[in-house]
Amino acid sequence: MQQYLNENDTIGEIRQARRHPTGKNYLWVLVEGITDQKLYAKLIDGNNTKVEMVHGGGIKNLRDVLAILINETNKVIGIRDADFLHLDNKEEAITGLFLTDSHDAEMTLLSSDTVFQQVVAEYLPSKRSEFNSLRHRLLISLIFLSGIRWLNDTEDLGLKFDALGLANFYNGTHLTLDKTKCIKEIETRSPNKKRAIKTEEIELKVADIRDYYNLCNGHDAVKALALHITAVNGGKGIKDDEIARTLRVAYRKEDFTTTILYANLKNWEKQTGYLLFQA
Repeated sequence: MQQYLNENDTIGEIRQARRHPTGKNYLWVLVEGITDQKLYAKLIDGNNTKVEMVHGGGIKNLRDVLAILINETNKVIGIRDADFLHLDNKEEAITGLFLTDSHDAEMTLLSSDTVFQQVVAEYLPSKRSEFNSLRHRLLISLIFLSGIRWLNDTEDLGLKFDALGLANFYNGTHLTLDKTKCIKEIETRSPNKKRAIKTEEIELKVADIRDYYNLCNGHDAVKALALHITAVNGGKGIKDDEIARTLRVAYRKEDFTTTILYANLKNWEKQTGYLLFQA
């Protein structure tokens, strides 16, 4: 039934809840997807806080819902993936819609030394002491793919990345990416692309970027890590969904309190007098 709901259903549900004696006290934190809901629901733990995914998912639906509801109540906010906003030195235009510190929630989790070390200890125990260099190599290997995503975002090229077959151009053993095959894979699944892309323009796009946590896409990083773990473990498969779940479980509220996002949410508390977090 959930698959038939859309952003208008989210608006209707919140409006209805706010008319109820209990619901009028709720603070709504709206997010893009179900994994975001699972993550933030354990971090934003106020007694009246309701962390909910916008039906239909995605940034557009989240922004559409917030643009309407913030005119009706100051008890609704949102959290979205920053994507490339930080690299582009841009801000979110909608008041009350907060950005992740890194490209997305997954990259925020991966940026935590404590969290990443725990994941490496779980799946690659022999490399536990090398977790920092492993993470660096992982992100370096994804720069080119991330550059394509960034160029597509900047120029609206119509490239498609849904269910991208990373294994078709990525070597999990050596953490390397075949640039030619990468472009071919993306262009093949993008029949309505506005133009072809070239290796040189992608390399130029990312040449001076060192902020890999804002450049790289978390889903790509988790998939690449899964391919590496599988290769190192002699082909014993591990799904990226399991790694993503392990990252969420390992991430603690103590880790969250070190982020700019947390500081911004606490500032919102001060401004409104409402409590998103348990005292």
